[in-house]
Amino acid sequence: MKSIYKTFIAIILVASISSCDKEFIDPINISDPEVEGSVDNLILLINGIQQRYSTDRAGGIYNTVTASGLTADELRLINPGNLAEAELTNGGNEISINNGIIRNLWGELMLVRREALTVLESADGAASDASEANSLKAYAHFYRALANGTLIQFFNEVPLATEQNAQFNTRAEVLADAIADLGTALGYVQAGISSSVSSGVFQSVDLENSIQALLARYHLMAGNYSEAVSAAEAVDLSVQSVWTYDAAVPNPIAEIYGTNNVVEAKDDQFGLPDDLLPDPADGRIDFYVTIATDPSTNEDAFFAVGFFAENLDDIPVYLPGEMLLIQAEALARQNQVGEAINALNAVLTKTAAGDVFGVGANLPAYAGAATQEAVLEEIYRNRRIELFMTGMSLEDSRRFGRPGPGDADAERNRNFYPYPDTERDNNPNTPADPTS
Repeated sequence: MKSIYKTFIAIILVASISSCDKEFIDPINISDPEVEGSVDNLILLINGIQQRYSTDRAGGIYNTVTASGLTADELRLINPGNLAEAELTNGGNEISINNGIIRNLWGELMLVRREALTVLESADGAASDASEANSLKAYAHFYRALANGTLIQFFNEVPLATEQNAQFNTRAEVLADAIADLGTALGYVQAGISSSVSSGVFQSVDLENSIQALLARYHLMAGNYSEAVSAAEAVDLSVQSVWTYDAAVPNPIAEIYGTNNVVEAKDDQFGLPDDLLPDPADGRIDFYVTIATDPSTNEDAFFAVGFFAENLDDIPVYLPGEMLLIQAEALARQNQVGEAINALNAVLTKTAAGDVFGVGANLPAYAGAATQEAVLEEIYRNRRIELFMTGMSLEDSRRFGRPGPGDADAERNRNFYPYPDTERDNNPNTPADPTS
């Protein structure tokens, strides 16, 4: 990765962002000396990092949801004039190295990492005491872990070093680094976040629960099943942790899908094959999709609702159902089938009223075969439904060994994405692009 981030000072202070009357720095337009010596500016930078990840068409949420959804068949392309989305719909070798979604996915998350590093390197010198410094670092470690853990879901290698001509690291190394960051962040949070920091940081993200949720997610991806269960159990499922929006900074999926005629929900089958279709009585179908008139065809079609119906809708950082399904999958992969079924049933029987976000299948308990293979298949079905449009579908499809590129009845059109030209042109250590 080429070191290109020190630019001119242009601090952008925006009031009343995300309905919390706080301010942020646009992280691309900062001068390190202006930030490094100021706790207030480091707090603004943390808020800017959150805005970078969660908002806009270039941000992490739009690009992870759209890329995984098109690649793993959750979404349909409405207007083929959106070339980046059209390439992802076609998949395979149709995806070019200058694809706009892949460029943004890579570039914006690298900027999240870079600005998190600025906070980490500056906190001790700016803070008045260790508690204040460690509080700043807790947020920085969280966002760096989120960036690395997200990147490795879409690219099969990622450079951990933030330097010119950085060497690339393996999936195992990247996940281990993200887990280490989260462990450090958790220690700082449990020691107590300084009020001088928490009073200025956007509070919609519940930091401790979100750290545990990402630990559960990344331990599962790394195959650390006991650790995944422990972290998932530590998440308080009654607490909402969300990315929030307002009129000035709208929900990027609702705003872009709804006003730009880009992509939408494909149907009410969540990208599942015929032998794993959702039960028609599943309450999550109506929660996530609805039928309305498609202005491009003047015919009825499916549209995403759930967390994407309106520009002001919050988007969860994680869902309670994900934590339950992580427990179910990790237990099943350790061949603790009975315990896995219990965790799975907590999702199947959950009602909308029993979920802090209103996501409820409201179905009978699992009645299938009590075998590892059958239970994992049911867990996969429920992950695709419960976690619709969370950006997890491509990762899940690969991890569960579902048919991929070159297989009969393929359920995804790529395994990993090619590296964007913006990286390859600047870093001679960029690996060869994956063939699928």
